[in-house]
Amino acid sequence: MGKIFYLVAITGLLLLTIGTTAIVRRVNRRSSSTLRQSESNSSRVLILPSLQAHGGRSDRSWTRFFTQGTLTFNQYLSNQSLRFERKVRLASDGAVVRYDRATLDITESYLLDGNSLVRTVTQQGNQRQAKTMDGAEAARIKSLIAACSLLPLLKRLSDPGTTVMYIARTSKGDQFEVKTDKGTWYCYANANHLIERLDGGEVSIRYGDYRTVGGVTLPYYQEVWKGETLLYDIKFDSFDLNPVFVRGFFKT
Repeated sequence: MGKIFYLVAITGLLLLTIGTTAIVRRVNRRSSSTLRQSESNSSRVLILPSLQAHGGRSDRSWTRFFTQGTLTFNQYLSNQSLRFERKVRLASDGAVVRYDRATLDITESYLLDGNSLVRTVTQQGNQRQAKTMDGAEAARIKSLIAACSLLPLLKRLSDPGTTVMYIARTSKGDQFEVKTDKGTWYCYANANHLIERLDGGEVSIRYGDYRTVGGVTLPYYQEVWKGETLLYDIKFDSFDLNPVFVRGFFKT
């Protein structure tokens, strides 16, 4: 009888230990999940002042816009640096984007619809060719589109699918790590929560000459650097944050 009681007691103790361990593991998993969610929410809260400082409240604030300006790029030779100008225009309507750049009487128009990129070349108003782009050439144009004004960046920051994490206060400003399906990069906000810099790999974009248009604060000047070399700068003439596009504007 004593042996039976002893075995029952030992079995009960083992079951209690196993049950307690399982409960602790379940609680730890829930706590870890809650902590990760809390950290994510905290990071989102930290980036909100920057979005609000620029005048937007959600990704819908940046889905339709039109901007134009002058892009000046540098060509470095052995003993001198030459600067050339191009007129640029960027238009967005939801997921569809059109990017134009013009030199003298030739205009290159790029239509980006999702991952599809088509280039159309016109000269003196006459269409000369249309071509679907891919590979490295398409990647280069997409990077130019993504870097044309602060609006594409604000659109990505506002996207619920973007992960934003506050890193630290640095000499460049408050640093945020931004992760999207396109990669990871870092942006920096000043004391007024305005984004002044974006770093991605070797390329850095620096913003300045902030003005308010339609309740939104945007930089009218930006520089694009690769390491210590200035690649090009853009001076924007205007921004339209609720444009009405003519029929066929986003057609090739």
